[in-house]
Amino acid sequence: MTNIAINRGLIFLENDLSRDRMAVESEKIKRYYPQFNFKASKGSIKAVEGYLKTADENYYRVRIEIPSNYPYNMPLIKLLERTIEPDCPHRYSSGNLCVMKPEQWTSNYSLAYMVSKAAIWVNKYDVWQRKSCPPLTCI
Repeated sequence: MTNIAINRGLIFLENDLSRDRMAVESEKIKRYYPQFNFKASKGSIKAVEGYLKTADENYYRVRIEIPSNYPYNMPLIKLLERTIEPDCPHRYSSGNLCVMKPEQWTSNYSLAYMVSKAAIWVNKYDVWQRKSCPPLTCI
């Protein structure tokens, strides 16, 4: 198995833990993914939404839904405004993207980290579509 390096800015380090979690999350999103914005409902932040552009020049609107017990449970990732091929791998039956197993999640990961995982997923989806879909049926 290959080790993958994670940009240190995408995870919570010791000096981040003494600060307000959502303030640090906001800083990380603004720094690494300025095209993403927080979405609030009834005074609390519920999600982060924005666009990702792939190497194939496709745009995907992504929503990272924040669970009520965040950061102890993994956020959910959804594609908005796109239909995903039904036989596409690495999706949950709910339609959420599978970027890792829930038991792999750690509270040291950030929302920006999950955006990075979504970026990897949409790029791989473009490759999968090129290789797996007949040209006339692809989106």
